[in-house]
Amino acid sequence: MEIKPSPPITNASGPNSVTYDELERIARSAAGAVVTKSMTHCPRQGNPEPRLRAHLDGGIGSLNSMGLPNLGYQEYAKLIPKLKGFGKPIIASIASAPCAHGLPPVEQYREIAVTIERAGADALELNLSCPNLEDVPIAMDPQSVRAVLQAVTREVKIPIGVKLPPYNNTPKLFEEIARTLLDFEISYIATINSEPLTLDIDLATRTKVIRPNEGFGGLGGPAVLPIALAEVHRFYKFFRKHRAKIAVWGVGGITKPEDAIKHFLAGASVVQIGTLFLWEGPTVFEKLWAGIEQWLAENGFSSVEEIIGAVREI
Repeated sequence: MEIKPSPPITNASGPNSVTYDELERIARSAAGAVVTKSMTHCPRQGNPEPRLRAHLDGGIGSLNSMGLPNLGYQEYAKLIPKLKGFGKPIIASIASAPCAHGLPPVEQYREIAVTIERAGADALELNLSCPNLEDVPIAMDPQSVRAVLQAVTREVKIPIGVKLPPYNNTPKLFEEIARTLLDFEISYIATINSEPLTLDIDLATRTKVIRPNEGFGGLGGPAVLPIALAEVHRFYKFFRKHRAKIAVWGVGGITKPEDAIKHFLAGASVVQIGTLFLWEGPTVFEKLWAGIEQWLAENGFSSVEEIIGAVREI
């Protein structure tokens, strides 16, 4: 099963997507779909403040260790029917985290997925890659990825996406994860989550800019664009080589229409916006899409589909 936001641009799960009011603003925008904050089994306050530096020096991006603050999946199950009234696909991002109920991660994903499908979500996005929890992300272990996908895909019928971290400099792990994905009927992968284990320092105070995890957090924004493009392109090539009907959704570094075009050329069929959405709010979707359409027209293309994966070798 497929899900195709129209236009092919959405928010990335994370910034400004926790509460109903935030999600409603996305639903009223020009975004092609609404992606929720990654919901967990239990409500979470997240990591201690300060946990976000929205603007790093030089405009290179944002740094965060939010720790998945969210309302808990039962609350999102109540919100989804109201959000569907805006006529856009609702993509529920789900994750696992330490929980008072003591459920193992695989069971958390399964239970949340079943409940959220019943609530009327149009698709699920399994966040296997949050870098800001104590545990190693599930996406770094092929066996764990397999266990989650087995549990979820046999229970739900709606399209399933998988949000992945960058596998830069780990070609063997990339290959193992990519091959694992081939064994399941998933609609898309979203790549990348924020670049993990990054650090910045405030020179005025000589302190690390965020508190959790000894100041290490996930980097997003313009600085990660080349990393994101590489991950999009190699997943796109891998899936085409193996004739897999898994779409690639590009996430990371998009702050202007030309960045989104690069993602499409690298192989993305949909783009998700994170740091720019954090910076400027829901008007970014209309501005970016207008710029994308203008670029397509000026270069003789009638749709995004004509340029997906069309990057040329030198």
